[in-house]
Amino acid sequence: MEEREFRSKVYWLTFIFSVLVIWVHSGNAELFLGPGAGSSWVGNMEAFLGSGLGQFAVPGFFAVSAYLFCRFFSLSDLGRKWKSRVRSLLLPYLLWNFLYYAGYVAVTRIPAVTSVVGKPPVPVSGEECVRAIFFYTYNPVFWYLFQLILLTALVPILYALLKHVWSGAVFLVLLAVFLGTNRNFPVLNGDALLYCRVGAFAAFHARSRIEGVVPLHRGAFWAAGLAAVLGWIYLMGRPGGFLYGSALHLVLLRLGGVCAAVLAVKLFPFPPAPEFMKNNFFLYAMHFAWVRLLNKTAALWLPAVPGAALGTFLVMPFLIVCLCTGFEKLGKRFCPGIYGLLSGGR
Repeated sequence: MEEREFRSKVYWLTFIFSVLVIWVHSGNAELFLGPGAGSSWVGNMEAFLGSGLGQFAVPGFFAVSAYLFCRFFSLSDLGRKWKSRVRSLLLPYLLWNFLYYAGYVAVTRIPAVTSVVGKPPVPVSGEECVRAIFFYTYNPVFWYLFQLILLTALVPILYALLKHVWSGAVFLVLLAVFLGTNRNFPVLNGDALLYCRVGAFAAFHARSRIEGVVPLHRGAFWAAGLAAVLGWIYLMGRPGGFLYGSALHLVLLRLGGVCAAVLAVKLFPFPPAPEFMKNNFFLYAMHFAWVRLLNKTAALWLPAVPGAALGTFLVMPFLIVCLCTGFEKLGKRFCPGIYGLLSGGR
């Protein structure tokens, strides 16, 4: 696979994950239809896309980020890689967290929009500002970026464990067993560590398979094998299965969903990714507040009927992508420096 085609497929993959993330946060059945509507057919359909398929999205981001970081990686690259991640991860993380905090401080004090926001006035203090900036208090979706920054800092240790096939495989198995006993690390999410290390392991030891050309019949064989494995994992999570009640069951299903998405993008002849798909970081960073605002505004103005709720839910990714593309064009034209910080230089 040529580099241009590879990058295009990465853009498609991360855009698909971005759409799923938007649906994760777009559930609105109870907002439109009242308490209990989450168990209605509208709520169930939204849950299938958001709480179901949407659960593959963030694990996919972890795996893809780790794969790209470790592709062609050696320890001599570490300083350069860390320096680039300061611009692409750390600075945007701090800036977006501050903007979310400042935004909530402002809108919770404007009477005209307080009813839409639905929050009491946000405290203004140095302590609250520090909590917001460093620990994403008002930007909950950035838990992902917080974990990714921690994992990036741990690269030298993880590289030593993963650079050899057998030590890497043993590490992944031991981590899976650790998660299977429903344990976790302080601060660091064990499942995020697993998703990232699978992506890194693939970059170190399976890059030719992942990026190589696969005949259709072999791809169909891989798809059938993956479906069989996922079916077995699902059954093992049922009562009586050895994964029943274990966090590892859900982690493995999510990881299998990521593998299915990667395989689909690899096998199908996707056209070159258009420009609006190439800044999924900016889309991820800005979507949460706008999803909440659009949902609450729609619930105030549209009739409280199932069609309005489901329609708003389904078109939400389109609306957010349009908004993101508009802000991107305005930012690049009128304040490219600030936009570059917000987009991580992408």
